[in-house]
Amino acid sequence: MTDFDPNTVPIRAAATVMLISDAPELKVLMMRRHANTVFAGGMWVFPGGAVDPEDAQTPTAGVIETAYPGPIIDNTLNAHRAYYVAAIRECFEEAGILITRPVSKTTSPNDLTPDRQQAARDQVNAGELSFQDFLGSAELLADTDQIKPVARWITPLGSPKRFDARFFLATCPPDQISSHDAGELVDSAWMQPKDILDRFEAGELSIMTPTLRMIQNLTPFQNSAAVVSALGSLTEYDQVKVDPESRALLMPGELGYDAAADNIETGWVRLKPQ
Repeated sequence: MTDFDPNTVPIRAAATVMLISDAPELKVLMMRRHANTVFAGGMWVFPGGAVDPEDAQTPTAGVIETAYPGPIIDNTLNAHRAYYVAAIRECFEEAGILITRPVSKTTSPNDLTPDRQQAARDQVNAGELSFQDFLGSAELLADTDQIKPVARWITPLGSPKRFDARFFLATCPPDQISSHDAGELVDSAWMQPKDILDRFEAGELSIMTPTLRMIQNLTPFQNSAAVVSALGSLTEYDQVKVDPESRALLMPGELGYDAAADNIETGWVRLKPQ
């Protein structure tokens, strides 16, 4: 039984980022949500969250892709920009990773030492400073060239919170050190994709199925350069289907895909092994 009407739960725009790095093998940043959070409590996730109204107006530098599968309510450039900015902002808020570039080639970040970056992060998380104002004061722009769209997932009916989430992938800047915010997120770690899957199968990690599917699609790659290179030639999104018995998310070409259900999980994935 639920204490809400699933049919009245709104679908909110959201963005999340698969942060990858080589140490020296390919690893992805995973973060564990506080057990008491309404959505995905206690689960290991990628940094991300809901799109804020201000995200559409935050200045950016770089390409913004607008071609996505499925229905798009607002197809304006600013609407698409909002997802990119939300992804970059959430990386900063939740993981402490700043994906930006200077306003111009003749400027440099305005005295942005690690301590000042952390202080600004604390202020943004506390609602005392907007992400847009922080970037302006530091003479930085959200760098959309550093993140690449790799999937779109819409939370199925029945959840207390539903999201139309765009997944992005980014290589962690070498000068940035990740840390969880100790609020909504209580733990974080850089993990190899195969180890994540093994620990999930062993019952050590709780992971939502879309997140798990994205990790599965990372396992064939040896390093971040190979992932980025593959994305450069992948422009089409494949629709995910669900095995009615195992509830596994299947991609085209996998056993059982043709007979699987397409009305259980709504997802389209661009990142996949070649």
